[in-house]
Amino acid sequence: MRATEDFAAVLQRIEHAVAETRSMARTIGLSRIAPAEWDPAFRSRWLALLGRTGAAVSAADAGTLGDVHRALDDLAGELDVDALPDRFWPICGALLVNLRNIVEALGAVAEAQPVSVPTPSALPA
Repeated sequence: MRATEDFAAVLQRIEHAVAETRSMARTIGLSRIAPAEWDPAFRSRWLALLGRTGAAVSAADAGTLGDVHRALDDLAGELDVDALPDRFWPICGALLVNLRNIVEALGAVAEAQPVSVPTPSALPA
């Protein structure tokens, strides 16, 4: 029963991550620049970080989420805003902030990891 005392904070962070994910999807959906036309340097690095985030969340790996957070900061600092296609910087910025917020929220969830549930493939038949 004591383990459930922190569930409210964990659930709030999950709720925040869901809201950020929806915002990210809206940004991509409403963008006048299709993902296939994004600046290749940004697209490849951001997609790699998105993939690492998903894998780390699935594994409740707070350490990797911390690494992703630092890599997002590095990516933001290294982007040459003047070299980006016209009107692409706001999209980049929004996606970086959304992913950073997801990583922060779910990093705390991974650290708390109150429940360990086996994957369906690990359950006996």
